[in-house]
Amino acid sequence: MLGPQNAQEFIRALKASSDPPHVGGPSKIDIAKDAWENTHLYVPNKAEAIIEWLLTRLLKDRSRDRQSNPLCDIRYWDLLAKILTSEKHGDHGRTSRAWLVPLLNRVPIAPVILSYLELVASEGSLDIAQYAAVSQCITALWPLAVPKFNPDTLLECFGAAVHLVVAHGGRQPPDCESQLLNESRALSLIVQSYRASLVNAGSKRKQLYTLFLQKHLKSWLEVATRSWGGQNVRSSLEADMYDAGIETVFVLEVLKPAADQKHDSALVEALERTMQASYEIVLRPLPRLFASYVQTVKRHKSALFGQGSSQVPGQIAYQVQAAAMAFYSNLSTLTRAGGDDDFWRCRVSLLDVVEKENLFNPKDDEARILLRQDGDIAVETLNNAHDEAHTFRTDSAVQVLALLTRIDYDLMSTSAAVLFPRLVAIPSAISSTLQYLKLLLEYDSKTRNLPASIMHVSDAFSVPHLQRIPGGPRAAYEAASAGPLTSLTFLDELSRAVHSFLTPGQVLETIGDISRTLKDAHAHFLDREAKLSADRGDGPRKKRRKDTSLSEDRTEPEYHAVSFALIARTMVVVLRSLPLHTLTDDVRLEAEKAIMDVHSAVACRILRDGFLQADRRDSWHWQMVIAGSLRLHLGLACTPGLLQQSHLEQPILSALLASIAAPSVLQELVVEMFRTLLHQCSVDALPPHDVLGALLSYLENHPPSASTTWSGKAHVLSTGAEAAVALLHVLADRWLPYFDVWSTKEQRERLAQILTSIRLSEDAPKPGSTLTISSIFTRMLHDAQFWELLNTRDAFVAQLNQQTASLDEFEVPKLLARKGARRLPDDILRYVSAYDVLLRVPPEYLPRAMHIEFLKRGFVADILVYTACKEGKQTTASTQHLLVIREFLRRTIAFLGSVENVVTKEFLEYLIAHAPVADHASLSSTDGYVSSVTMELIDMYQGTLVRSAKRGSIGVLADLVNRYISLDGAKGSVIARRASLLLIDTLVREGTVTDFPEELVSLLRAMYKRLLALSASSVAQPGLSLDVDVLDTWSHVQSLRRWLQEEDQDMPAVGRPLVQRLLSWRGNKQEVGALAPVVLAVMLGEMQAVTPARRREELEYIVVAYLAFTRFCGRQDMKQLDSKLGVACRSLSADDFAGVLDLISDGLSLQGGLSTKDVASLIRLSTTVLHDAPEGTSRVCQAFATKSLNMFADDERFVADLELRSEVIEFLVRQCNDRPASLRPADLSSLWSLLRSLLANSPVHEPSTDATVFHGVVNVLSALVRLRRDLVLNTLPHLGFILRQLVSCLRSLRPQLGGKQSRIVLDTLPRWIAPSQPLSAQESKALARLLTTLTTKTMIRTHSAAAETQKPESLVRPFSKHAAYVLTAYVEAVNDPLCFVSSAIRKELQPGLFALCDMLGEHNRDAMMVSALDAGGKVTMKALWKEYEKQRYVGKG
Repeated sequence: MLGPQNAQEFIRALKASSDPPHVGGPSKIDIAKDAWENTHLYVPNKAEAIIEWLLTRLLKDRSRDRQSNPLCDIRYWDLLAKILTSEKHGDHGRTSRAWLVPLLNRVPIAPVILSYLELVASEGSLDIAQYAAVSQCITALWPLAVPKFNPDTLLECFGAAVHLVVAHGGRQPPDCESQLLNESRALSLIVQSYRASLVNAGSKRKQLYTLFLQKHLKSWLEVATRSWGGQNVRSSLEADMYDAGIETVFVLEVLKPAADQKHDSALVEALERTMQASYEIVLRPLPRLFASYVQTVKRHKSALFGQGSSQVPGQIAYQVQAAAMAFYSNLSTLTRAGGDDDFWRCRVSLLDVVEKENLFNPKDDEARILLRQDGDIAVETLNNAHDEAHTFRTDSAVQVLALLTRIDYDLMSTSAAVLFPRLVAIPSAISSTLQYLKLLLEYDSKTRNLPASIMHVSDAFSVPHLQRIPGGPRAAYEAASAGPLTSLTFLDELSRAVHSFLTPGQVLETIGDISRTLKDAHAHFLDREAKLSADRGDGPRKKRRKDTSLSEDRTEPEYHAVSFALIARTMVVVLRSLPLHTLTDDVRLEAEKAIMDVHSAVACRILRDGFLQADRRDSWHWQMVIAGSLRLHLGLACTPGLLQQSHLEQPILSALLASIAAPSVLQELVVEMFRTLLHQCSVDALPPHDVLGALLSYLENHPPSASTTWSGKAHVLSTGAEAAVALLHVLADRWLPYFDVWSTKEQRERLAQILTSIRLSEDAPKPGSTLTISSIFTRMLHDAQFWELLNTRDAFVAQLNQQTASLDEFEVPKLLARKGARRLPDDILRYVSAYDVLLRVPPEYLPRAMHIEFLKRGFVADILVYTACKEGKQTTASTQHLLVIREFLRRTIAFLGSVENVVTKEFLEYLIAHAPVADHASLSSTDGYVSSVTMELIDMYQGTLVRSAKRGSIGVLADLVNRYISLDGAKGSVIARRASLLLIDTLVREGTVTDFPEELVSLLRAMYKRLLALSASSVAQPGLSLDVDVLDTWSHVQSLRRWLQEEDQDMPAVGRPLVQRLLSWRGNKQEVGALAPVVLAVMLGEMQAVTPARRREELEYIVVAYLAFTRFCGRQDMKQLDSKLGVACRSLSADDFAGVLDLISDGLSLQGGLSTKDVASLIRLSTTVLHDAPEGTSRVCQAFATKSLNMFADDERFVADLELRSEVIEFLVRQCNDRPASLRPADLSSLWSLLRSLLANSPVHEPSTDATVFHGVVNVLSALVRLRRDLVLNTLPHLGFILRQLVSCLRSLRPQLGGKQSRIVLDTLPRWIAPSQPLSAQESKALARLLTTLTTKTMIRTHSAAAETQKPESLVRPFSKHAAYVLTAYVEAVNDPLCFVSSAIRKELQPGLFALCDMLGEHNRDAMMVSALDAGGKVTMKALWKEYEKQRYVGKG
């Protein structure tokens, strides 16, 4: 049935009582849709009529079930959206606003929108198409209808929007629904309208607050939870919703009682009700809610607290703090309702807000009591700190205490005596403990209360506290030794604090306290030991009977031994760090006498009692006490000026030496005894021969395996192998120079045998922070000090020579001829071990003859190991061992250079025939490394053969080419084929075809035809092969054809089809990265074969393909891409090369349409192309470089974007270092401008510091100063300005700066420096090298004839006028009150500063002091000049 034919029928159909109006006819929505789309049907005010019917229908039927509800029918929303977004409404020029506003006044849309949002929020999924149409309708209608909405209606709509976002938004990772909601303009309009109405709601705001808490609080907290839960980027919609909720909850009417610290309880009660359903929803956003409350109170502080006219200055700030802490008190009741991890996390975050916002007022007693309660809960939680099951709670408790310390130290100062004992056994994994201890030391240092802290540390190791640790005394010792109070980090902090902040008047007091503590611990131990001896029957009988009831606990002496050992370990650090230099002479003598008394009364007495009575040395507790006394003695004896006599008595030394081999001695004690004995040898108290012999015997008797590790803590030593690792570390780290002097020839040989027996190539755990025997030995081999010890070095090299001498019995030709026919030697691993060591030996320390000897033996060892691997003797040799030997061969041949008379033809053929294939499916990654090293060896030897062939000796090379000609294409010849490709690369690199004899050229032509036949069949197939080997062979065939100057043949062009296949690849993108360099090489070969007319087009295609490949290639693949391009560029003609540069130049502009990633790839391409430019293109390269520099300097985006900036810096560095002669005076303006932009101040900063920018700028300046001094001479002020900026970049923000203060500093730093990651000492060292380069005499690199007659000069005299400005920048950086320059940075920068002082001279220094520096600057400059004077050479001696 046809629809309405005129306006009257249309209106009558819409107003009909039934739908459809006629049985069997179209429905009303279809009639309305057809009428709108029918342009021939005239209806007055058609759009108004249809929209009115649509809105009326949506309003009246919104409560129906889903099947008949128009809200769920997309047709209604689609038609409404089409009409609202249509430019023509068929209303004869009437604007839509003229009739829509009255219509919306008649038909309210708020109930429609509210019903739709509630309906969608209750469903499991979101109809994206329908929601998009609804969003368009709301966006068009809402601004016109919202003026008539009351605040209650807007609150309901806002709540419905929040429910919708909770139901379908904020998912991680974001899906289509979540992204659509976050980007929805409709929901943002609803939220903005509600916030606007809230401002004008007046007295109704309190009512809205109540309704919001009753209906929408839980959903709003979920939105706040999502954005507070660690998302990197929070959507603007969720941010607006959160702000709207804050404005509702913290309206002025609700906050006014805060002036009297009487907060409305409705919010807390609502939060408590919500916590009953799910406490996570409340706890996670609670700190954010608290922070928002504080910000709101501060924003309205004048309205809340500034009513009276008699306000005391600062009173408002105190009232803000009191109100905030009162609200914190309400929130604290929620966080104390449970003890789970979430509750602790919330407590820490709330206190963090208190600390950052400075909310605590010391005069507020209620706040003090509240925070102390938090601290008491944390202290009580630390009662179970030793339990690793409660690690998170322990960590949180320590963080709470640290925050309370930052807020006000006095809050928990009275708990220090309780705190330190509970920190003893905290697991080392909790790093916050060390931060907390550092805070305590810093505060006590400032208040000069360090003696109290020292006593708290010693009291923490008392016996009653140790007995609280479960497991007995030995478990307590292990827990305390692994705890924070005995960690090197804390002891270093304690040492620095004592040395820097202990006052002269406190030194004697501290020595006295430590003396009493050590003596009391020793006395208590002796008392319990005497009672235990009496109980055993060793003491007097009467005493034993009297004291039997007191000695029931036989572990008590062990507790006292542990207490003494721990106290001695920590207190010796204090005694060694005492600032004796600050004392007067008489007080210093008294202090030294007191320390001597401690040494003699405690350490020496224990050593006499323990070692001179044999029955005591076997007991565990006596060994603990002896170990503590040895640490005490050694610590005091190694500190200059503490002990006037550091020699131990001879009976004690003899007992020490005799006790080492006793099986009952603890490994920890063994290490301490050796340390003491070695020190006694250094002070001539003991002959070193016996000590070194005992040390070597211990290492020989307890050989550690590759899996033996040591964490560096003495208490974990449990086996002789672990103790051997510790002893070797002690020897290598401290006593190796003494060993070289003291040892006999036999002892040096024994040490060399021990070292060379270490299996460095065995599988071992990654060292990380632990020590292994291989890591210690490797570090020793990398230490220049070891190689400067002539006696030890000679013995070491002689041992390696002896260990491999038996290989001389074999000859390579005979061994290859009967390979596998004779029995292999049993000591193959000895050879591997020797070559593993040789692999780590610096080659400069071995003579050439020794290199050649080891090289010849290496050929034999390679064949033996390969044979053992092939025969399946995996227990004897492995592929890893083969890799060790071949890597040594490769490195040695590369170091020696010419090896024509060393490497034999037979060994080369052996390498080609018996090398693993890297891409074989069954091979491991180690086999791939072996294949790579083997190919490098083959390439080196083939290069030697090619250079010999140029001199006429072609015999070996001809045989090799004949071998390659006979390739049959089988899998076994893959290595030979790859070797032939390397030979082609060598031929192209070494010369032209005319440089070689005709006989060899004929063989090469035959090899070309053979390779062409093998590869053409695969390339010419209908389905292009994507095999890397096939394509690589094809590209080398093209290269060899050009080198042989063969006539062009009808060869298939496969480059473009290959590119198309790669770019449409649907598999793993890493495979594309591996194929891209080969495909690009094929295209470059085909490009050189086309006619000059088509070459421009081919070059364009190659550049585009390069840009496409860079999107898939990794770092290694990019290197291969650039290598292929570099080789091809060197063979281009000047015109073709100029064409390539023109193509690159056209794409470098950021207005050209390319993405920043593509432009960055083009900059990288230009760097590669300029580096490998062909001859005769210097003018073209110069023009391109000038144009590129101007382009980079004119557009700030080249500096602002991270990818572009890194490539631009690399371009500058390569251009200034590789092509300095091409720089012209006109380039300097762009160059200085670009460097200024890189170092310019910025209000925006990146999340992480990019130190490569700093190093790049330094490298550019260094190249200019060294190589183009002539250009720098005319722009010295620019150089000085850049140096000033570089010095300024070394500043760091002082901790705990306010927001405005931080912003003041950050605005003076470049954008690539992150506030939390300042530059390090490495950058300072690089800048110092640059400054010292100014004083170095160099030659200018130019193409002019005058370059040959010039003399080396420096910039000392020209730059002397500008040195003061750079020094002034340093002084300003050091004296900046908001910044600091770390001591490490200042130390590394000193050589450069001294070079500037040398240029400056005393006259200019005096002028600078008068005119450019304030009082603080003068002090800094005087200190710097004093240091400069100390090291300056004055011409004497």
